[in-house]
Amino acid sequence: MSDALDVVRVFFDAVNRSDVAAIAALYHPACIVEHVFIDDSAVHEGIERVRAGWTSEFARYAGVLPGGRRVDVHRISGIETGWGWARADWRSAVKNDAGIRYQSGHSHFWVEDGLIRRHRTVAREETSASIEATADRPVTREYPSKPVVGVGAVILDDQHRVVLVKRRYEPLAGQWSLPGGGLEIGETLESGTAREVREETGLVVDVGPVVEVFDRILVDESGRVRYHFVLVDYLCRPREGRLHAGTDVAEVALVDPADIGPYRVTEKARAVIERALRMVSGTTS
Repeated sequence: MSDALDVVRVFFDAVNRSDVAAIAALYHPACIVEHVFIDDSAVHEGIERVRAGWTSEFARYAGVLPGGRRVDVHRISGIETGWGWARADWRSAVKNDAGIRYQSGHSHFWVEDGLIRRHRTVAREETSASIEATADRPVTREYPSKPVVGVGAVILDDQHRVVLVKRRYEPLAGQWSLPGGGLEIGETLESGTAREVREETGLVVDVGPVVEVFDRILVDESGRVRYHFVLVDYLCRPREGRLHAGTDVAEVALVDPADIGPYRVTEKARAVIERALRMVSGTTS
């Protein structure tokens, strides 16, 4: 794994699992870490110092985000000014005996040959309200000047049942469909998929391979384009959380694909689900 953005994704997944061994495996032996740990502004050099720092961090603070996660990463991006540099923007919530600490900030990573050579963080204290507040998003995507990129999730549990949501708003208001929504500016496809799933269903998922990419264009009575989406659907597995109806949806359901008929999902959604099931079973025909 040499791509800097992929390394950063794996890194934060390990942080949310409090997996010191997995984190240490991502650092170069001669790494430099700056201002990364809470209440520790020191610069640490070398893998053993970094391993000790993360061990202490996990012993002092526990994550309080859904599923016990420590950090919610909402953007991972490359930095144009330097080859191998990546930036992650995040929010965190952890607790110790003194209470809960909320922070937001960003981290820079210099990744070389698949290992983190340098890691530095800028963090600021926040309140519960500021962390939980969602970013302002357009209320409607009607009559866009350009196609809107959307992401969707075929969430299959261990019994190969699929999660469906009943839309509260247009398009498809009152209809059952797969969870998903519009991608936000600066957000990766995978991060957007995970965010939409969490907001709509309460589930934290592992975002897997792409199932299908397609477009959906809806016109009004005059023939004017009312909606134009380019959609990327991912195969996802639930990891944590409790299934419940969240934002933008009226109901949620966990359905055996053999019993999907009464939900009257679109033919396209049905085809995407069937393709995801073939991917899980190891067939692609």
